[in-house]
Amino acid sequence: MIKEEEIITETVAEKDEALKDEALLEEEVATAEEVTDEMSEEASPDELLKEIVKEDEAVLNRLVRLQADFENFKKRSQKEKTEMYQFASENFATKLLPVMDNLERAEAALSDASEEVKGYVDGLEMVFKQLKDVLKEEGLEEIVCEGPFDPNLHHGVAVGQDDEKDDQEIIDVFQKGYKFKGKVIRPAMVKVCSK
Repeated sequence: MIKEEEIITETVAEKDEALKDEALLEEEVATAEEVTDEMSEEASPDELLKEIVKEDEAVLNRLVRLQADFENFKKRSQKEKTEMYQFASENFATKLLPVMDNLERAEAALSDASEEVKGYVDGLEMVFKQLKDVLKEEGLEEIVCEGPFDPNLHHGVAVGQDDEKDDQEIIDVFQKGYKFKGKVIRPAMVKVCSK
């Protein structure tokens, strides 16, 4: 919410600034007309023409700059709006990650459950699968933790040795990592092979 308020405040401020620039431009045009009237009484036609051309060029230059500023403002506003919509649910997904971790732990703990609670375990697995499917549709994806260590995706918290693994290859995963719409929101905590 705070980011949205900041963007709205910035947008309003930029619109106010554009309106002020437009008012200044109108004042400059009015001033130029007054100066032209005064000069017509005092100066020769050639001097007057040179002054008018010079003032027209200045006003035109200012107008071109204002148009460019306005186009940049529109592009920036559109980009900010797109980013805001794209990552609006990122915070929500980040808050759900500990819940998913706990559901995985519960699922692992109940894997050896007796037949009496097998129905509860199956229900838990179905709910957890449904939650993962919904989050995947919204853009949440698990970071793959096989193969070489990637510092952009993995957080190495331990080092070990494994004869079957190459140097800098992931041995074990302590906590799953996730991306949201391509952006890493939590790196995977892993153990890395060191030879």
